[in-house]
Amino acid sequence: MDVLTRDDLQALANRGPGPRVSVYMPTHRFGPSTQEDQTRLRVLLGDAERELESRGVKGRDAEALLRPARKLIEDRPFWLRSREGLAVFADAEGSRAFRLLEPFTDEVIVGERFYLKPLLRALGSARAYWVLALSQKRARLFRGSRYHLTEIDLSAADLPTSLAEAVKWFDFEKQSLQFHTQTSGGPGGRRPAVFHGTGELDAKKELERYFREIDAGLAGLLGAQPAPLVLVGVDYLLPIYREQNTYAHLAEQAVTGNPETLGVQGMHEQTWQVASTLFDAERAEAAERVVEQWASPRATNDPGTIIAAAHQGRVETLFVAHDRHWWGAYDESSATATLHDTRHPGDEDLLDAAALRTLLTDGEIHAVAAEDVPQGGEAAALLRY
Repeated sequence: MDVLTRDDLQALANRGPGPRVSVYMPTHRFGPSTQEDQTRLRVLLGDAERELESRGVKGRDAEALLRPARKLIEDRPFWLRSREGLAVFADAEGSRAFRLLEPFTDEVIVGERFYLKPLLRALGSARAYWVLALSQKRARLFRGSRYHLTEIDLSAADLPTSLAEAVKWFDFEKQSLQFHTQTSGGPGGRRPAVFHGTGELDAKKELERYFREIDAGLAGLLGAQPAPLVLVGVDYLLPIYREQNTYAHLAEQAVTGNPETLGVQGMHEQTWQVASTLFDAERAEAAERVVEQWASPRATNDPGTIIAAAHQGRVETLFVAHDRHWWGAYDESSATATLHDTRHPGDEDLLDAAALRTLLTDGEIHAVAAEDVPQGGEAAALLRY
């Protein structure tokens, strides 16, 4: 599976002059159906070549443009890692393919830019979050998505990884120090830890120092994106870490348990429940903001207004129906859009263009089913001004 990021979309959106070919298709995991998928890709690339020629591209030039993409057809290692959906992009600069867990319907789009709206839903499904797993043996950092956790190599980072090393003088397994919590607390393990036994004050100070070092090291790793950080650890460690945390997007809910016992799969299942709840809440809050402003000029579902505002960088939040199109043309000089009920020669999907323009101007994008667009329609936008 390939990891799809916002940077990937921006890179594709900023590629050089066209023509550009975008191919989407459903696929199967490697097995008896793989040959069927290879044949399907061959057919779709054939459709793309004919579309290029119909647009005036010479046959040899169309064949040359699609040659890198066609090499994928017989690339056995490529198909060994196939998933539920495949997106292939080809232009004069080469080709790029994504094997994703989001299934796609067959589509071949040839235009002056890549058709990327189907990837917006995949990007939403792959929204990133962080997992910090704390145990007596080690601290581990993971980048999470809906589908998996990927461990981050901390060897080159200025970040301590071993609790035992940080508290060398103290044997947690053999000493009489005991940890428990004072109150029942909430699901995130936010209860204050109470220590009893030999060296309790020194032990807590060492833990606090260790967690401060982790927090300081994470500052350079987590970046500026507002991705939530979900803690995993035994209940007595979590509230101590929270006291030292300075990361603004630490999730209130945590996963309580020994990370070594849970394993990566167990941690992923439980942390995704926490992260997806946060993502759903963000989308619901965005929809509520649109609805609250609906009587004002800032909120709209008018295609012409949305398209012009997106090109002008005025869209703050945009909901788009991932399975709908606005075929037509946009004139930047007059800031007007001409829409057609069906695709005419030379048309582009202006809904896709609006989504990509919003993305490139740091707007918030939500690709949803049509019935989930606030106030109905194919799109709804909250404008900056």
